[in-house]
Amino acid sequence: MTIAGSSPYRGTMPLYRAVQRALQNDIRNGKYQPGDWLPSESELCRTHQVSATSARRALLELGRLGLIQRFQGRGSMVTSSEIRTASTMLGIGQELRQRGHEVTSQILANSTEAAGEDALAHLHLPPSSEARHIRRLYRADGEPTVLLYHWLPLVPGINYAAFDGGSFYDFLALHDALPSRAHERVFAGSLSAADAEALDAPTGGAALVRERTSYLVDGSPIEFTRHTSFGTRYQMDIDLEMHA
Repeated sequence: MTIAGSSPYRGTMPLYRAVQRALQNDIRNGKYQPGDWLPSESELCRTHQVSATSARRALLELGRLGLIQRFQGRGSMVTSSEIRTASTMLGIGQELRQRGHEVTSQILANSTEAAGEDALAHLHLPPSSEARHIRRLYRADGEPTVLLYHWLPLVPGINYAAFDGGSFYDFLALHDALPSRAHERVFAGSLSAADAEALDAPTGGAALVRERTSYLVDGSPIEFTRHTSFGTRYQMDIDLEMHA
């Protein structure tokens, strides 16, 4: 028996995960088929007696599995009944956790500033534009590992000051601004004095630099991020297959 005003899932698993699984089963069983619209967030809140945050997170996870696509102002449409595993667009924190590290994030700066030339170019902004600049540090198992510089367009409705340092993609998803694709460039570099100080590494030391520009469904850029790591503390593993 469910108590009025209380979720039937409370105490068994995270609420968003329970809603996700219920919708996933409905998609798998054919209740919702490709091309169908899922219930709105408000309908999911009423049906499953969860908060808007839990309903939104459930839809986010379904999108990550390739089962639905979200359209701002319209809702969520089923795109497939089978989970697709080809998507590998991960935040750096999630990537480190998947490798088994205990990860913490520290925000070093979060302010609106004049965008530099790289940010202007990647975000398709006119000269002299301002953008949100968030600088943060990831520690893996307590050791400074990756320094991140986020440059973000000033989008109405997104309060970047509210970002608490967790998953940045989850934060964007809560504002209906989750990227659908990204382009990434990886190259060798050397640590500047400021980066070296943050990473507790020698100035001029070898660095691995990753630059990522992420785009919304309509093709507009929503993020330009540079990840910098000291060469001995981070590596990339890439699996390749030969196709005849």
